[in-house]
Amino acid sequence: MIRAWAFAAGVCCIAAPAVASENTISLEDAHREELTAAVDLISGSRQAQAIGIIDKVIAAYETAYRGKAVLCARDMADAANISLSAMLHKGGKVTIIGPGWCEALFLKGYALVDLNRSIEAEAALARAVAMAPTRAHYLNEYAELWKGRREWHRSYGLFARAYAISDQDPKSPDARITARSLRGMGYTKIELGDLDEAERMFHLSQQFDPDNAGVRTELEYIARKKATGTPGS
Repeated sequence: MIRAWAFAAGVCCIAAPAVASENTISLEDAHREELTAAVDLISGSRQAQAIGIIDKVIAAYETAYRGKAVLCARDMADAANISLSAMLHKGGKVTIIGPGWCEALFLKGYALVDLNRSIEAEAALARAVAMAPTRAHYLNEYAELWKGRREWHRSYGLFARAYAISDQDPKSPDARITARSLRGMGYTKIELGDLDEAERMFHLSQQFDPDNAGVRTELEYIARKKATGTPGS
């Protein structure tokens, strides 16, 4: 599930209305290499070592923004959207920064899942999801955690939220993130006994990731279930 990670250089600290801060740019730059190193360690199955690096990054952000309500943005356009939402729903009393802090929280949760430390992973992923309201990728991973616990309704709701905020253009660079949301929705619908809706979700996901072998397997499974008249999983 590890993918290429992009850190938006030059994303500034934006408190609605937007005001740039060189300190925030420096903080993002200071920890970009550490987070990239953490990704490499996780990819190499050295999760505990990665968490050691990630915790230092998280601590630096917590020190810098102690006492402030903070949200993460991928780039300036994302920051503008989050800023508008914050003004509408939270009175604008939110500091919007670059992606580094939330990337660190997400990576920690991801690594903890690999280490079977689900409760700690839940806390990190929940915080990443709350602080990065436009990141469908984070919601997908959080939904996956609940899917692993067989909490089908909760998992479905999170996958559905991820789909709702995803880029629903099949030609988007993030099309596979959208596809993953739909696959998660389809899988949970199988478990909930709704084969027709599951089938619809999987077919829709193929618009975004047409060559996904897992989708073909699930559609074949649904077809067998329907042929034998067996409901659900």
